[in-house]
Amino acid sequence: MKKIFTGSRRKVAAVMAIALVASLSQVTTSSASGASTPKRGGKITVGIFDSFPGFCMADNLANSALMAGRTIYETWVEQRADGVMVPYLLKSVDKSPDNKTWLLTLRDGIKFHDGSPLDATALQLNLEANRGTLYLNGLIGRSPKSPSSGTGAGYNANITEVIKTGAMSVTVKLYQADATFLETLYASGRAFARSIAQITGPKCSTVPIGTGAFKYVSHKLTELVVAKNDNYWRKDAKGGKLPYLDGITFTFLPDAQPRVAGVKSGTFAASMFSVASEAKQMIDLAKNKKLTTIRSQEAWYGSHWLNHKIAPFSSKNARLAYSHALDRVKWNKVRLKGLGTVPDSIVGKANIMYNPKGYAGYDLKKAKQYVAAYKAETGKNMEFSLPYISASADSTAGARLYKTMAEAAGIKVNLLSVTTAESIQKAFPMQFQMLPLLLMEGTGTAFALPFLVSDTSGGNPTHFLRGAARISPALAGLQIFYSILNLSSFKDEVSENLLFAARAEPNKAKAKKLYMQATERLQKEAHLTNMAFTQYQLTYNKLGGVGKLGLAAGGQRLLMTNFGIDWTGVWSTK
Repeated sequence: MKKIFTGSRRKVAAVMAIALVASLSQVTTSSASGASTPKRGGKITVGIFDSFPGFCMADNLANSALMAGRTIYETWVEQRADGVMVPYLLKSVDKSPDNKTWLLTLRDGIKFHDGSPLDATALQLNLEANRGTLYLNGLIGRSPKSPSSGTGAGYNANITEVIKTGAMSVTVKLYQADATFLETLYASGRAFARSIAQITGPKCSTVPIGTGAFKYVSHKLTELVVAKNDNYWRKDAKGGKLPYLDGITFTFLPDAQPRVAGVKSGTFAASMFSVASEAKQMIDLAKNKKLTTIRSQEAWYGSHWLNHKIAPFSSKNARLAYSHALDRVKWNKVRLKGLGTVPDSIVGKANIMYNPKGYAGYDLKKAKQYVAAYKAETGKNMEFSLPYISASADSTAGARLYKTMAEAAGIKVNLLSVTTAESIQKAFPMQFQMLPLLLMEGTGTAFALPFLVSDTSGGNPTHFLRGAARISPALAGLQIFYSILNLSSFKDEVSENLLFAARAEPNKAKAKKLYMQATERLQKEAHLTNMAFTQYQLTYNKLGGVGKLGLAAGGQRLLMTNFGIDWTGVWSTK
């Protein structure tokens, strides 16, 4: 086994380099700031744009709600500002030369909020719950209280075995080699450490129990209240206790204007926004010199997932017609007020998969040609239904613009009003003809590849879901989890083989070439398309310490992401 990370080695030069990357990779648009000396105490309120459906494995918290959840929960690894994954709750990570066996060792002395230890038993149970084995056990009667893993069974399908190998260590075995396994373990900041009591108890969705700087107090769909964890394991640079704040209330407000008013008045210490629907408010707040505004990178790649199982997007002609009909420059100007980037690939330039070759960009003439080719192929006019969130004025306006663009190319679009809950429920597995949805993100592929392959297990014949199907035909339907994340419902062996080969390749330059070939293939076949890349903004009022607290293993995290900021080292200057 090769030791690749530990939680104790720090090099001054490396830390300085990471801090430099952090400073260059974020955007701060105004400079009002709080005092530099930490102040203890105080409770604050933060305005967010996502709600709280629950806290179990299947209850995926979205973006700004994830920020709130991460005050309670922590992850096994964390991402530095330079993109490297480093231990967090883990003390060290070792791997085999073939990248198929990974030894994870925990830090000593950390406890969950219920007083139970963070040990190998808890780590093993978390990993098993996330990959769905506990859920399966519940179905066949061995563990009736085990919760569903949701889409985690598909996301983690490359794991074949999780073995407790010591009091504080677990070995994870993979079917296919994965040089990027730590990215999978991070799961874009969503792979939380939950207590055994939460996972196995009847209140997994309603009472979160983590190791974080804040403890759960109460919640409802529109609010989460957390209070200081007096026994938190981390200290500040001077050895002082963390966190500084006594408590935080996160309030869900779907409309941007109350969040704007709240942070301006000081009723909210901070408010979070998304350029996807709130660009105007973001620009206005950034001009306010009494407030501080920080923005993320444009590393979130909203996609239009085109369902290959049914017409019209079962036809390549239809997929190319729609992709060429999308005027991305107009969208950026009208909907994003110039804050977005006009894409020339399905992922951004910072992503290892980026490749403009084969991308079907805006070309109305070509769009009309492919519409004609579709009619010649099928004998039918091209037509589809476009789902949109009817409760959101911004979503409605966006859907109408999509419709206008498509119909300029001769494509009939029927707007389909849905709720947010309906859109998610019908997306996994895909039941729409197409769906605009933000899934892929970041500089790596752990939150891209699973959405682009037909079988996330890599065809593993011994995977436990296939074993379950052999035991009981009633469980055969569980194999849908292998493809549940592939919203476009396609199988492309060429791109799939390239993606798996790239993931296994330890040499980054060689991996990049393979990823780029896969992207070119995906784009030529128009398996999915996109309109713009997304960034996020946090505007705050009278806060100190934002972005100052480094990671447990040294170095800085990204200042601002899709899940906002880290609240552990933040204080109120009121």
